[in-house]
Amino acid sequence: MKIGADNSLYTLIAQTRRNTSSVADEKVGVRQPSASQAPAVRSDQDLISEFHTRMSKQALDWADTDKDGKVTKAEFMDGQARLAELNGEPHDTAYSESKWAKLDARGKGWISEEELHNGLEKIFPVQVGHLDSGYAERLRTRRS
Repeated sequence: MKIGADNSLYTLIAQTRRNTSSVADEKVGVRQPSASQAPAVRSDQDLISEFHTRMSKQALDWADTDKDGKVTKAEFMDGQARLAELNGEPHDTAYSESKWAKLDARGKGWISEEELHNGLEKIFPVQVGHLDSGYAERLRTRRS
């Protein structure tokens, strides 16, 4: 076999290209991919608000023993005592009183779910970001 200038060794061992029929020639239907099923992107503030909403709903369910949609100071203090007991810790009444003062800023003696939500935002501030280098260093030395 004589190899000409326009041929290469590769053409001798490679399969020859065949003309294959197209999808249209075969009359085969092609499904278009559906829209992405990825969840919508939410802002950091939306995620933080959702966190506080879930926390306030759980706190209301836990503390509102008479299920009237509001938490009285007595219900809150009883809930804190039950929580301490479940954790095997003594109930710190002074700490619970300080938390109640932040929740019931107007001093009504009871709070709604919205007031509970707003108070928990103050008690448990959440931010999105990175740990500062000092915090990371403290973690490393703590583990040593």
